[in-house]
Amino acid sequence: MVERWRKETHCFNFREGECTITLKDIAILTDLPIDGDVVCVDSTPPPKVVANMSGWQHFIWTVTGLCPPEKGDHDADGNPPLSKGQVSITWLTAEIRRKHNPEFGGIPLTEESSERDKDIYARIYILGMIGGVFFPKKSNNLISNSWLKIILGSWDDMGNLSWASACLAQLYRSLCNASARAVKEIDGAMFIVQFWAWEHLPWIAPKVDPDKEWGPGHPLRHEAYGCR
Repeated sequence: MVERWRKETHCFNFREGECTITLKDIAILTDLPIDGDVVCVDSTPPPKVVANMSGWQHFIWTVTGLCPPEKGDHDADGNPPLSKGQVSITWLTAEIRRKHNPEFGGIPLTEESSERDKDIYARIYILGMIGGVFFPKKSNNLISNSWLKIILGSWDDMGNLSWASACLAQLYRSLCNASARAVKEIDGAMFIVQFWAWEHLPWIAPKVDPDKEWGPGHPLRHEAYGCR
């Protein structure tokens, strides 16, 4: 698919003609919202407000309740938790599990947990979805701290953003960058390309059981089309 991508037209070039992934495809496959404000990421480092923390350390602590060390520590993948304006998803996941997993002496997250704990857990989950699913980098482990400024906003503000258009723009850019001859890796939401290809190129799609029923009681009945 990448080899057939033409960055001049943002289309896949097949013998039968040209076609491309559209905003409607993103909305149907992922159920991300189309309408809303533009997703605008600010990469300006926050000012230092605490003596023993850098600006990014304090900002991450404000969002997640966790303070990543800048030196002397590494996550399970061998990367520092905080480096060059990026935070390790592996480190964040490990720390939040340690905080709420009884096996590590943590307190489980339940309905009786404080609103602060629920809020932090939900924001870290969304951060992981952004950095690991919809806007992943080639490392598949690091996420730009710039996303934290959006995650720290109100829930209404996050819900009123056009995430589908941002995902499509990032996908186009990833395909354009990867189409260069010397490039050997690609980032971005490649699962969308895979699902889109299965839908539009049926000869490469997995076989589907024709007798499978998507009745009202099916657990995935109301999920996004790509999930089904």
